Amino acid sequence: MIKKIINFNKPLIDKYEKKFIGDVLKNKKFADGEYQNKCKIFIQKKIKSKCIELTHSCSSALEIAMLLINLKKDDEVIMPSYTFTSTANAVLLRGAKPVFVDVNKDDVNLNPRLVEKKINKKTKAIIVVHYAGVSCDMSYFLKLKKKYGIFLIEDAAHSFMGKYKNQYLGTIGDIGAFSFHETKNLVGGQCGAISINNLNFSKKVKIILDKGTDRSFINNKKKYYSWCGVGSEYRATELSSALLFGQFAKLNKIQNLREKIWNKYNENFSKLSNKNVYFLKNKHKFKKSAYHVFALIFKNIKLRDNFILFMKKKGIDCYFHYYPLHMSKFGRKIKKVKLLETEKIYNGLVRLPLYPSLKNNEVTKIIKITKVFLKYI
Repeated sequence: MIKKIINFNKPLIDKYEKKFIGDVLKNKKFADGEYQNKCKIFIQKKIKSKCIELTHSCSSALEIAMLLINLKKDDEVIMPSYTFTSTANAVLLRGAKPVFVDVNKDDVNLNPRLVEKKINKKTKAIIVVHYAGVSCDMSYFLKLKKKYGIFLIEDAAHSFMGKYKNQYLGTIGDIGAFSFHETKNLVGGQCGAISINNLNFSKKVKIILDKGTDRSFINNKKKYYSWCGVGSEYRATELSSALLFGQFAKLNKIQNLREKIWNKYNENFSKLSNKNVYFLKNKHKFKKSAYHVFALIFKNIKLRDNFILFMKKKGIDCYFHYYPLHMSKFGRKIKKVKLLETEKIYNGLVRLPLYPSLKNNEVTKIIKITKVFLKYI
């Protein structure tokens, strides 16, 4: 008998996605169509953004952001090392330099006080990453933005629907970037979005998305479009948009189920006393989580790896997360730095399964087996 596996992640797909994708196949309109526009309107209204554009991915959105702020060679952009490669690649593609700064122990978000120490005349922007769907200290970062006259970009790949002081994450800095990758709360395959919160960029973003043309501005007076700047193919396809719009049809259901599972984990683990492990918390006065990740952080890499192996043998998929960018072979070529908290978190962090179709008995099993492991370390 084959043991049933509890998957780490599983998108919630049903009749809505099948219907909307079927519409695209029936209409044979695969680019810049009805569902791309519906998604833009939905997101813009839902999170109260000034301007939303649907993109291929969060990576695309970050690359567009760097074009918008006119990032140039020798400019510097401060960011965490504990993030996906796209955050740094967007900067490197413009010939600029990523500057890696350490994170907080309790939320794995950029430490703003350490960020301020790295700001200099070359600093063009800060990219904050709202890890696990929990906001960075945006009040502090907004003060830095104003004090030093630099741009603030939100990598909100984990945090669609998360909030800071009643503002949705991704709408607070100059620009926000969202991910709807298949591993995220809401999925559009390879899909993302960019939120333009600084209206000085609202015209330029359309030119970039239209491959450097003024196609979006054609009217009765001008019946042709022309090349007027740098751009590329960044827009989401209609198939991805239809899939994502199906997810939006049950947005509240998905988020409520994720929150319920996160809370059940939290209730069972938050009161445990064990010097060899701690749990990331997301209960903050000014922050509303997007409930993307439930993580526990072990004291060392040996315990982390033993836990992952133990859970796998019990039929439960668990994973560590990012390999810090500054520790990678490529990252060391940029600059060799020591980031103590980032390295400790990498050595210990494990993510538990968290998705809407995870059943109550499966969550109970995960908790029970995790407690068995913790009892003997």
